[in-house]
Amino acid sequence: MEYILTGTEMAEADRFTSESIGIPSLVLMERAALSVADVITERFSGGSRISIVCGPGNNGADGAAAGRILLDRGYAVQFLMLFDRAPAPGTSMAVQLGILSQYGAAPAEMSAQALEDFRPDVIVDAMFGTGLARDMTGKAEEAVGIIDRMRGTKGVTVIGLDIPSGVSAQDGRILGCAPVCDMTVTFAFRKRGHCLFPGSAHCGEVILREIGITERSLTSRPGMYTLDRQDILASLPVRAQHGNKGTFGRILLAAGSYNMCGAAVLSAKAALRAGAGMVRIFTRDENRLIIQQMLPEALLTTYKEGDPDLADKLREAADWADTAAAGPGIGRSADAETIVRILLETASLQDTRLRGLVLDADALRILAKEEALGKLLQAHSDRTACILTPHLAEFADLAGCSVKEAAVDRDGRLMDLAAKYRCTVTGKDARTMIGSYTSPQICLITHGNSGMATAGSGDMLTGITAAMLACRETGRRDEDGGAAAARTAAWIHALAGDRAKKRLGEHAMLASDLCEETGTVLRLMEEELAKI
Repeated sequence: MEYILTGTEMAEADRFTSESIGIPSLVLMERAALSVADVITERFSGGSRISIVCGPGNNGADGAAAGRILLDRGYAVQFLMLFDRAPAPGTSMAVQLGILSQYGAAPAEMSAQALEDFRPDVIVDAMFGTGLARDMTGKAEEAVGIIDRMRGTKGVTVIGLDIPSGVSAQDGRILGCAPVCDMTVTFAFRKRGHCLFPGSAHCGEVILREIGITERSLTSRPGMYTLDRQDILASLPVRAQHGNKGTFGRILLAAGSYNMCGAAVLSAKAALRAGAGMVRIFTRDENRLIIQQMLPEALLTTYKEGDPDLADKLREAADWADTAAAGPGIGRSADAETIVRILLETASLQDTRLRGLVLDADALRILAKEEALGKLLQAHSDRTACILTPHLAEFADLAGCSVKEAAVDRDGRLMDLAAKYRCTVTGKDARTMIGSYTSPQICLITHGNSGMATAGSGDMLTGITAAMLACRETGRRDEDGGAAAARTAAWIHALAGDRAKKRLGEHAMLASDLCEETGTVLRLMEEELAKI
């Protein structure tokens, strides 16, 4: 597990390290500066010319200290100041400028002409760090434009110090403007702004360096984290060597409607590829022949439009299943509403055999529209782990806000939704977030790419999520509300997308490509587990 901090959390860890642990702030600053200088030394020859653009605060002081170390290593270094008045005595910047004066390295005012005359190979953005909370305006905005032009027209490499100036460390928003960096050197922990878009797109390669602020410096558990391979290996369901198809879970998948058969096929195939023992597709009768031809491994229960026996057929199928999933391609007809209602009623029974329920796509739109269905979800049995997998527009419907509002406060609204329905929510976007009513922390999936923004990709995640629930030990109660299954599924789905990108490129990827790569990801994980 890797914690992903906000700027506020990082500032508190920094303060605690200095004031309580006792490592002076100037020592931490020197270590940060040394880290930046080391990265530049590793990647650029001694003949390279380095411009350091410094703001008035600690980020600027870090930059000044890094430039001074580079001077000692024989680099040609230019110091450009974004401010035109002397810093207050005793501040970090005042200390660093005093040292530079002893070096005879007089800083100049930041300007396009100064950069043009120096002809740098590298520009270090040390204007503002993780504490910035206001828009970049005036000289700062002008400096961003100059840096971006130098990068675009002169091929200058731009390095962000801690975080690109103008990227909010809190949530990745762009505060007015921000330079596009080729790499960013950050310290102790990655920040949310490094991982969340649009800020992530300004960071380039993020290089994490240790400076003495560790988990020991955290006064409370951060609100966000991401997974490492060991976390996933630990959560992957173990397949009993003496098991059978019933042992590995029976999934009921309510998916597909008239002219919408593909969603059912993709979701069911993903569930089978992810390890489910059996999948029964509950779908319109018109889909029977197509599904039997495309996915002979799946079982089928079908219904006709307005079928008077639909509810009885679905209840019978639900009695057969360990886990149910609904939504991909079912539409929003009266039949679709009946399907969602019956599954929620089944999940609310105290003696239900369903230990997992996944709702996606049209099922979420129906849930958002019908208050009575929301109350049914709230009343689901403790035996049943419920997972919602909305994309941003579906998430906004469930949260009762606009898409724009949902995008601004994703983490807070996601946790509110999880608490409201006593469920786990997998919020799909360029960066997927998973939150559960059982924990105050959000898991961030940092894998994935734009090639996954294609029709059917979400249906694949539904199938993988259902499989991760179904493959768990029969009869076991998920104390975490299915959160582990949701995290594992989202990670596998994203990594499969990254493998497909390497093979095909982001433009050419299809959702079905993710299915094949899902099998490869799981095979590699099985091989790694076998070595332990």
